[in-house]
Amino acid sequence: MPLFRRLLSRLASAARGIQVPHYLREFHQADQAQDAITVLHGNMRRMLEHCSVHVPYYQPILRDYTPNHFETPEKLLCKLPILTKALIRENFDALMSNDLAEREWRYNTSGGSTGEPIRFIQDRRYTERSAAVTQLYSAWLGCEFGDSQLMIWGSERELFYGKPPLKTRLGNWLRKTQTLNAFQMTPERMRDYLHTINRVRPRLIVAYAQAIYELAKFAEAENIAVVAQQAILTSAGTLYPFMREKIEQIFGCRVFNRYGSREVGLIACERPGYSGLVASPQSNYIEIVDSLGNPVPFGIEGDILVTNLLNEAMPLVRYAIGDRGTLADPATSGGNGRQILTKVSGRNVDAFRTAEGGLIDGEYFTHLLYFRPWLSKFQVIQKTPLHLLYKIVLNATPAPEDDLEEIRQKSCLVLGNECQVDFEYLAAIPPSSSGKYRYTISEVDANSNGPHAN
Repeated sequence: MPLFRRLLSRLASAARGIQVPHYLREFHQADQAQDAITVLHGNMRRMLEHCSVHVPYYQPILRDYTPNHFETPEKLLCKLPILTKALIRENFDALMSNDLAEREWRYNTSGGSTGEPIRFIQDRRYTERSAAVTQLYSAWLGCEFGDSQLMIWGSERELFYGKPPLKTRLGNWLRKTQTLNAFQMTPERMRDYLHTINRVRPRLIVAYAQAIYELAKFAEAENIAVVAQQAILTSAGTLYPFMREKIEQIFGCRVFNRYGSREVGLIACERPGYSGLVASPQSNYIEIVDSLGNPVPFGIEGDILVTNLLNEAMPLVRYAIGDRGTLADPATSGGNGRQILTKVSGRNVDAFRTAEGGLIDGEYFTHLLYFRPWLSKFQVIQKTPLHLLYKIVLNATPAPEDDLEEIRQKSCLVLGNECQVDFEYLAAIPPSSSGKYRYTISEVDANSNGPHAN
């Protein structure tokens, strides 16, 4: 049956002109190369050449660049400006490739890990190559294309409109993928999720870090036995050591973590045999810098810069993603030239709780704020089970009442119709005392459904 599904899936992809299987084969071959640095440099040079020819923002800086430029890509990159969210907003048109008319592209947006939404452009080639990187990371954990996969992932569409469209359901059937909604984790649903996991025993579970942790705690509290799984891959939030320990204890398998963002796709993923999050040389190049933008030594924490190697429609070069991290020394990491993040910090997403004891992943509320051009920065705070506060930093324009009403309604959809939703407008939202920016905060105690004790 798996072979039959793989064949059908490839035929369906070919009929629709989808190139993901082709890119996946290409990335597998590159991944097997002994010298990953050669692959990385080739991809970096191609992106720099594209920027020098097609991207107005970079043309003055890279006017004399050629693929055979005598400087290594790393040295040349250091001469380029760091790309902040503010610079993206100010130079949006200049950052677009001048060959967009030849591409199939779309707008996307992200709150990132800083609560500062930005808009950007991604084309179909990026989307398909990014999907191939996602599948490559799953293959590292033993889940090949066509193997069964279960996802505990956020789905606003299911909440707002019911079942996903037929095309999505057919695609999931072909890929042997089943999705459980992380945005609707009531006690009854969590029992159903655990029953499904025990019955299906997928080759890989892919889950929001907070959602699978809450599910593990629920199984323990309710004394629900869980069949040992094969592997779990967490994403969308920080996986703390105590969370990893609990998930591994309850689900009886190793937990791997991956790191990425909507702006640049997946950046790195834990991999058997390696210590840390391994970056594919096909997708992104990582730098760690200090507060002045200077490179820091290997093993020292600093701000993460990402140069995406897949999206030519709107290249993000030396993009300040808003997180902090540490890179391993390639001379001693055993990665054959692969970049390895030994630490990533900065993201902090709480789980919100309903009055009935259900759980809503904080990602749900950040998604409600995507594609809001009037929004500069945000923080969402659950004060009580029935009181939600959106802290908002506006752009120049005021927030349309229709948008605010939509956010209210969709907040009440998961927290209850009695929920009070307030908006507080501020000039700035500071980070926490630890220096990390928490873009969702729950002040509701996990046990009492009341405010956290001070």
